[in-house]
Amino acid sequence: MPDSTRPSPGTVLLAAAVVAAADLLYAIVVWVVIFQRSTVQRILQSIASGLLGPASFQGGNATAALGLLLHFVVALGWTLVFLVLLLRWPRLRAWTASTRGTVLAGFVYGAAVWLLMDGVVLPLSRARVVPPTIPWFWIQLAMHPFVVGLPIALILRRRNRDAAAVTQAHLPQAARGNG
Repeated sequence: MPDSTRPSPGTVLLAAAVVAAADLLYAIVVWVVIFQRSTVQRILQSIASGLLGPASFQGGNATAALGLLLHFVVALGWTLVFLVLLLRWPRLRAWTASTRGTVLAGFVYGAAVWLLMDGVVLPLSRARVVPPTIPWFWIQLAMHPFVVGLPIALILRRRNRDAAAVTQAHLPQAARGNG
């Protein structure tokens, strides 16, 4: 990807911040507002439990703050993974040259993020894995395309459509759009 089309560091940080905020807001709405089964502090402590284990729930505001920081770091990590894919995979750049392709790529990426989080990242941490036998796994799988993949793809999307015009002809019709 030529330098003129690379997202700036500020754009990357913005994408990570939007994803972290959207995902956290989603968890708060579900667990604090709708189900009334948790608190904001406990949600953030559960994020910190990936590093600290069950002790995170005894740490008060300090472990909640750690959870907030870790949540942003994880969002930044997934944002950087998408950026690397965007920089190294011409087909993805071509797809994200249109709004429709960007949305499709974001949806697929968001689902992949959840599957990798639950199948690889969480098992390597001290947090609990969400088994596919419970509804929360499927709710997460349905929501991650919207709160993780889509914001990352839309914010980092390639702005220079002229450079992608050559490869646009090789895309399936569903990926083309007037983005």
